[in-house]
Amino acid sequence: MSQFVVSARKYRPSTFSEVIGQNHIAKTLTNALETNQLAHAFLFCGPRGVGKTTCARILAKVLNCEDLQDAATPCNTCSSCTAFNNNASFNIIELDAASNNSVNDMRNLIEQVRFQPQQGKYKIFIIDEVHMLSTQAFNAFLKTLEEPPDYGIFILATTEKHKIIPTILSRCQIFDFKRIQVEDIVSQLQSITAAENRTAEYEALYTIAQKADGAMRDALSIYDKIASGSGQTITYKDVIDNLNILDYDYYFRIVDACLHQDLSQVMLILDDTISKGFDVEQTMQGLSEHFRDLMVAKTPETVQLLNTTKALRQRYLDQASLCSTAFLLSSLNVLNQADVHFPRAKNKRLHVEIALSKISYISTRVSTGLLEEKKTPVANDSPAPAAKQPLPTTQESTTPTTVEPTTPVDRATPPEPAVSEVKAPAPSPQPPVPTPAPTPEGAATPEQKETTEATGPVTIERSTPASDQVINTPQISRTADLLKQVKEIERQQLELKKNLSKETIEKIWNNYLENSESKNVVTALSQALLTYSGKEVKLTVPSAFNKDIIQQEVTLLDQIRHETGTPDLKFIIEVDKAHFPDYEQLKPKTLLTNKEKYQIMKEKNPLIDELRDRFMLEVDQ
Repeated sequence: MSQFVVSARKYRPSTFSEVIGQNHIAKTLTNALETNQLAHAFLFCGPRGVGKTTCARILAKVLNCEDLQDAATPCNTCSSCTAFNNNASFNIIELDAASNNSVNDMRNLIEQVRFQPQQGKYKIFIIDEVHMLSTQAFNAFLKTLEEPPDYGIFILATTEKHKIIPTILSRCQIFDFKRIQVEDIVSQLQSITAAENRTAEYEALYTIAQKADGAMRDALSIYDKIASGSGQTITYKDVIDNLNILDYDYYFRIVDACLHQDLSQVMLILDDTISKGFDVEQTMQGLSEHFRDLMVAKTPETVQLLNTTKALRQRYLDQASLCSTAFLLSSLNVLNQADVHFPRAKNKRLHVEIALSKISYISTRVSTGLLEEKKTPVANDSPAPAAKQPLPTTQESTTPTTVEPTTPVDRATPPEPAVSEVKAPAPSPQPPVPTPAPTPEGAATPEQKETTEATGPVTIERSTPASDQVINTPQISRTADLLKQVKEIERQQLELKKNLSKETIEKIWNNYLENSESKNVVTALSQALLTYSGKEVKLTVPSAFNKDIIQQEVTLLDQIRHETGTPDLKFIIEVDKAHFPDYEQLKPKTLLTNKEKYQIMKEKNPLIDELRDRFMLEVDQ
């Protein structure tokens, strides 16, 4: 039985042309060898498994090759190359800095540098994980690294460049290795599969490359693991079973169920993933990545960012075309909030199920949310509905000194349901009732009201896009009832506006001040000067600190608007120290040291020195 050799060693590149995904490094070193402009110290940096040590070994092999094929290709037949391949070369010394990181280890290395190579031109030292050296070892190594003998070359490799002291960095040529692209890893795996007389599905190799996260060595380790259990044929199912990966098909099914608002199907799919041993957190994180990929697939310009196969990319494009941007953004927001609060959740599964329930009905929220418009009611015999009118909204002012009202209606009145269109069913057979023309103001005449009441109840429907589902909303029995409610609200607001005066505002202000438990709020409110003019209340305060405190008391400002029936009442807050001449005296005094207190006491009574000398007292510093 022959000894098994892992693929990472068996198919390790032996020339620069075989190095995967590091063309910029291979090209630079090849040009340096061709022009004979090779440095004496190199630093190879980059993630694990991307070819740092491999390139260092190839460079060392090329430098001592006795019969080069070209400037950067060893012959693999000379005595130097044979000794290197058999790990018996005395001129190439590999050192692990993780276990040889002391000053004494560096002294031994320096001693070896003194001896010339037994065979070939150069004596090459490859120090792996060089960032593990101690600071003292780095300092002991500095002089030799800067001025080695003509035959000495140092190749340092590390995954953590930031841990190397600057004096070492300045003495080396630095080469930054990058992560290997998924396509390059797949191409290498296909070559190895053919060399091993195996067959493998493209999606299987692509999944292995994705799981490797840019490291060729990790990809080959995963490949060996799956190949040992799959035999001569590697399938996609073998890969996801061995690596415990949740199949992307589950995410497509979940999104499809959410688009159809089929919450029961979503719960069944989640239960299926749990029964197969997948954690709910893994499902939630995978679903977040799936929504991200759908967002990327919404535009042709960004679809190339999808790190998937071409067939799977088309599937993302198809599903993304069914999702609105608002749905995707809202779903990502729900999953992000669920991920933030997941560690503190007592019932993890319930936490994820709640998030999926919200996503299932996001389409309803989007179609009936703040984007919905309101239509004015029309008579049942009108030929066309009235023009759309926007919902009354009042935005808060961005000016820091003006506090705008936060709501346009009375806080005591519950919000009315959004009315989009009023449609009345066909009237029962009755004698025709003449309908006079509407008044100039557009209000219904008494005869029109009677006609509306005679037609029976009307149905209020929402104006929603054709792609969204129809949502049942509260119904109003008669149009006349709606008009009465509006008039009653207007009457109440007019009654309240009669109480709008400076005395009323000051009374509300003082009541709030007496009930406040915060000393800062009490101080700021008591120091403010209040003036009233029209629909503006001007507040003059002595400092910006007082201004900030009053701006934060939104409850007080809204209470004044509510109780005075003036929802559009503005509050203008200004800082003017001229109105507060005594404000500087109210500030807390600077604390004095014991020595300063003693000097003040001495100025008032010079005999204090005699008292201190007689009792041998000292002043605390």
